[in-house]
Amino acid sequence: MNKMAPDVNAELKLKLYNLQRQPLPFHPLIMVFSTGSISAEDCVPMAREPMPAVGTPFSNNLASVFEEAVGLNPSIHDGAVIFSRESKDDEYRLCAWSMRIVSDRVPDHAEPNVGSAHNSALALSLAPGVDLCVILSKGGSVLFEKGSISRSGRH
Repeated sequence: MNKMAPDVNAELKLKLYNLQRQPLPFHPLIMVFSTGSISAEDCVPMAREPMPAVGTPFSNNLASVFEEAVGLNPSIHDGAVIFSRESKDDEYRLCAWSMRIVSDRVPDHAEPNVGSAHNSALALSLAPGVDLCVILSKGGSVLFEKGSISRSGRH
């Protein structure tokens, strides 16, 4: 397992740690954080009707946002939730639900038999503008940054 680079925003990691410990309406929860937009070569939207609102800042109250979204459309749990910001000085805001990760980027190292969500998030973490990919589960979290992996909790 690779160690994560030390330049991940500590405040973001703390919010992720707190979110993972809250009762979430679905697992795993896949989140992607980017500065700028993510290319359609790496992520594509899945049609959902109705589609929950976007624009919510990434904060400690997101469990209720996810619960409301699942109440509106139970299929929203499928795919990644994207949080984006214009520049490194801005806050991350929810900008897309139910995104399919289609990145074909090839990391230097990939673990066998860990599932498509894991492998897709690892590949997407190499895309330009992607700051961090995260998979939250009941047992912990996996963070992917520039092809490196960091874990917390049980897996």
